[in-house]
Amino acid sequence: MAHRAVGGSMATIREKGPAQWHVQVRRKGWPTQTKTFTTKKDAEAWARAVEGQMDRGHYVDRSPAEKTTLREVVERYLVEVTDKRPGVASRIAERKRLERFLREEADLCAHALAHLTPDHFEAYRDRRLTQTASRGQQGGRGQYRPEEPRGPKLRKDGQPRANAAKPKAPPKPPGTIQPGTVKRELTILKRVIDHSKRRLGLAINPVNAEDVKRPVVSDERDVRLSHEEFERLLDACHESRNPWLAALVELAFETGARRGSLLRLRWDDVDLRERSALLRAVKNSRSPHERLDQAVGLSPRAVEILEGLARSLDGRVFPTTVDALKNAFNRARARAGLEHFNLHDTRHERASSLIEAGWSDSAVMAQTGHRDPKSLKRYVNLRKGHLADALAALPPRQKRQRNP
Repeated sequence: MAHRAVGGSMATIREKGPAQWHVQVRRKGWPTQTKTFTTKKDAEAWARAVEGQMDRGHYVDRSPAEKTTLREVVERYLVEVTDKRPGVASRIAERKRLERFLREEADLCAHALAHLTPDHFEAYRDRRLTQTASRGQQGGRGQYRPEEPRGPKLRKDGQPRANAAKPKAPPKPPGTIQPGTVKRELTILKRVIDHSKRRLGLAINPVNAEDVKRPVVSDERDVRLSHEEFERLLDACHESRNPWLAALVELAFETGARRGSLLRLRWDDVDLRERSALLRAVKNSRSPHERLDQAVGLSPRAVEILEGLARSLDGRVFPTTVDALKNAFNRARARAGLEHFNLHDTRHERASSLIEAGWSDSAVMAQTGHRDPKSLKRYVNLRKGHLADALAALPPRQKRQRNP
């Protein structure tokens, strides 16, 4: 064993065997650090770097990150975060994305976390943007298979059947992965590494947006219904066989609540006298794994809608299922000729109308449940004439008399 003075202090460096130089750095107030190198020069350089960082007081032990692969970090995240998410749909979607990543990116997952750089994820981003959507497992029902043209169904006498169903339209061929999909995947991978970053002593997340540029996505919706379109949609909802559809859709317009919040709404949480309702387990944008309760105000029309509903035995205001509501709404909007309008667009409509009515951002966020002003901004779509009307309401500027 030999002691070498490195950087003004003693570091123990010894030759364990051919091309094996073992370094041990001991410093009061710090845990002992050891590492083995193939050359003595590399061993001395590492010892100087470690002691220098200890002298400056910001040394971080990277050995856990050097022993942990990206696969292990993803698997830990699935157990500790994904499986504990309160929302079933978000839990399933995130698990599918991460399982696909583990299955198709075996080489990237084999890297130790300390050895990953932004270059690895930039290459992953560029590769994904050129890939074709797989549509499920290989050979599964979701896979695209071109269908051979088939003739019409015939009767026993060989004549075409008069009541034969029309042939189904051929499935659309799969396209390339959309930029929005890749952006969401990078966001999930950043959260995965953030979850274990402190525990593994990783100073920088290699998937940070500052280092790995996200694909440009234009997914903001600007859908505002006219009064005639709104009435046409409600008329189509009243024609539905689902007795709760029309009331739920109109209440969504009045409150700006999400579909899931309205389906979870119970009569015990509705106070018609105080004109308020308590929405349980509302999605929290700041902490996706947490759900909060949110109190919302009820407009006079919302109170009227709730007073006209029958009380269900199970205590729910709308005793119907997500699938039943989704199918009924899709048929209703098709009858109204508004296939482009989604039920979630009612939140855009309510947020926009409140801003146009002069509400402050804080008041609108209290009603819609947004906790981030940036998220609220995405939901507000002012009508074309709103700004002009606001300018017209200002007192006219006095014209100065000019001398001839």
